[in-house]
Amino acid sequence: MSRIALVAVIILALAVEAQAYHGITRLGDRQPVNLAQLTTAAGSSDLILIGEAHDNKLHHDMQLDMIRSFALKQQLAIGLEMIQADNQQQLDDWTGGSLSEPAMQAVFSKNWSEDWQIYRGIFIFARDNHIPMLALNVPIAIVRKVSQLGFASLTPEEKKDLPEGTTCDLSNPQIVLLRKSFQEVGSHLGQGKVFSNFCEAQTVRNSGMAIHLARYLKSHPKRKVVGLTGILHAVKYAIPDQLERYGSKLSYTVILPETPAFNRDNTSSQEADYLVEP
Repeated sequence: MSRIALVAVIILALAVEAQAYHGITRLGDRQPVNLAQLTTAAGSSDLILIGEAHDNKLHHDMQLDMIRSFALKQQLAIGLEMIQADNQQQLDDWTGGSLSEPAMQAVFSKNWSEDWQIYRGIFIFARDNHIPMLALNVPIAIVRKVSQLGFASLTPEEKKDLPEGTTCDLSNPQIVLLRKSFQEVGSHLGQGKVFSNFCEAQTVRNSGMAIHLARYLKSHPKRKVVGLTGILHAVKYAIPDQLERYGSKLSYTVILPETPAFNRDNTSSQEADYLVEP
């Protein structure tokens, strides 16, 4: 597809899907902004993190809408929590056009439990426009091991893509949300589960994704990355905090959908830069 044709398709899609959400709030001054204003401001960042509730189709429609808007002005890559880092080759084959949709769906299903259909539009847009997709997540075997036995149980080989000494930092404001999440899922995580291991496992995922993002952007300085992750990974004291601890100087913008946990009454620029009402 030519650049002119791509622009025409994106403009048409934006016109159709501009109502995928009701409003955008800029948290720095709590003012409403439109998509064009958000795209212009966030487009200066190296990394744009867009959070999601994984099973909410409206959140994925919003993500795709914003990806289309950013693609008008930027060379993009799309980072995915949904795919483990050891499946990067399959993503390369997909965006290169050599992997069929059924094969990509099988890879997706192996990595992620949510419905392929609610993510499909994002994958198709990336493939059709040759936008690189990045497998961000730490292999599930490592996450499970940390969840059960703690970070100290990992071998040197398992730690090679993680910061040394990953801990559950109890001063981190994310702890309150992690404790609530632990209470909700802890009964399903097996015997011997303690909160510190659960917290370390979440930190491992945040730090692993941060390292993969930092490495990609260092080797591809002309590209911007739109990272798609769960809300608790996108919020500023999750992946962005781990980037800073890793020593990264990347600039970032955090965009979250409004939810009961993160809304205009209880969320500030300490957590995100923009809130989007689905």
